[in-house]
Amino acid sequence: MSQKLHKARGIVLRTVKYGETSLIVTIFTDLFGVQSYLVNGVSGFYKKGSGKANLFQPAAILDLIVYYNELKNLQRIKEFRWGPFVSKHFIRHKEKNAVSLFMVELLTKCLKTTRKQMKIFFILWKMLSCILMKVVRP
Repeated sequence: MSQKLHKARGIVLRTVKYGETSLIVTIFTDLFGVQSYLVNGVSGFYKKGSGKANLFQPAAILDLIVYYNELKNLQRIKEFRWGPFVSKHFIRHKEKNAVSLFMVELLTKCLKTTRKQMKIFFILWKMLSCILMKVVRP
């Protein structure tokens, strides 16, 4: 079976550095459930794509265009960008960061299948977007 391109939304669960400039990212997607993706050329000093590794921090909401082959365990990402609910101050807010990281850790332990789980995905999507959009006053 050949790889097909799909447009998906995803929530980053885990990131592992692979080689000098690549990452292996575990993402909970709306179309395929939990999948591992190889992302080439996102980190490094002299590469054109350097600096894009920060998009793959845990709890990041991403819009993705991915190659999917059900016979492979490691998929590939063609394009990625921030999702619609991006907060520039997300990392600075300790409360938002702590709650979202706790949710991601809990999900990482609970979701082990690659089945499509739309209801769980959209519940988590709404919860994370509410956390990101909520105004925190000191």
